[in-house]
Amino acid sequence: MYKVFVSSRNRPLYLWACLDSLHRLTRSAAAITLIDSASDDMQVREVVRGFERRGLFREIVWLPANEIGAVIREIASRLTQEDELFGFIEADTVILPGAFDCWLAHMTGLMHDDPGLAMLGSLVDPGDFVDPVQALRLEPGRPPHDVGDMIYYGDPGRQDHRPDTPEQLVFSPHNPSGRLLVLRREAILQAGHASDSDLHDNLRALGYRTGISTRVRHRHLSLLNIFDYPRYDMTARHEYMRGATYRGQAEARGFSREAQSWTREPDIHLLTPQGRIEPERDGPWLRFSLAEAGGPAWLMSRRGFALGTADQRPLGIAIDRLLVDGEDMLRSTALAAGWYAPEEGWRWTAGRAELPPAREVALRLTGVVDYEA
Repeated sequence: MYKVFVSSRNRPLYLWACLDSLHRLTRSAAAITLIDSASDDMQVREVVRGFERRGLFREIVWLPANEIGAVIREIASRLTQEDELFGFIEADTVILPGAFDCWLAHMTGLMHDDPGLAMLGSLVDPGDFVDPVQALRLEPGRPPHDVGDMIYYGDPGRQDHRPDTPEQLVFSPHNPSGRLLVLRREAILQAGHASDSDLHDNLRALGYRTGISTRVRHRHLSLLNIFDYPRYDMTARHEYMRGATYRGQAEARGFSREAQSWTREPDIHLLTPQGRIEPERDGPWLRFSLAEAGGPAWLMSRRGFALGTADQRPLGIAIDRLLVDGEDMLRSTALAAGWYAPEEGWRWTAGRAELPPAREVALRLTGVVDYEA
């Protein structure tokens, strides 16, 4: 039996539609736990009571505050070693019928077939994206940026990505949305619970894969807030979700310059199956010699954040030169797991960056950030 966690707060219309789709389309054994983050709309409890009477839930948790860290802790406390996979769904999500008997059985089956797949999401139905011209007409007094935020104007789902072939069951045009996920517990323990984009990046840096099911589709009802809940506070939503980012979690632990809980020493080294390799300093260069060229190697450092800036990414080190067996590879597309996209004259790692097979590696450091001590 798989455990599935539903995260909710207010918006009872959307909650009813979400729970109804779970009730209708979950046809394999599942222990569903609803975790409500201090809803203050009394209709929420009426909706929940109706699905409690239907027998949908294993457990209902009413949190005293709207704080995403508490949701993460409630989920983590209920997972055991027997839970290889578990599900997560936000209460603004409606699962759509498809070419499967049960969405949960289909997605867990895909992950059992691919042990390297650690995070599997589903396709969003693009039909709910609101036209920006229509949205501006509905809200003429709002700044255009706020209206665009309300209708998720920058959401990658607007691109309506399609798999390369109709037979493709999993693809990865962008990180899986956190609205409907099946996750591999062991991988999440290694990476740490986080927002969908942070988790996607960190899992890839650890050598796992993420993907999106092409068969399981969902509606994202928050795309319709402008009609049903036009006073929905997107600023508060962003602040809530920021608490799930690695930076938000670090700050919640007290990571700050004021607390003097940081260091600027990145602890740069290579990691191979044979162990840790320290660099040899050669002027501005750090050089590494590997005994074998055939095995995997990772460029390692502490991981921190650019405190005092708007950059939310977990960052390792910034380098402006990378020589792999003498070849300059800083901007190479062969660098993927653990590497951010090249910037003007440098490239950041995420703290654990995979390298191509090599005997000699040399790099030139150009930037560090604040790291947790």
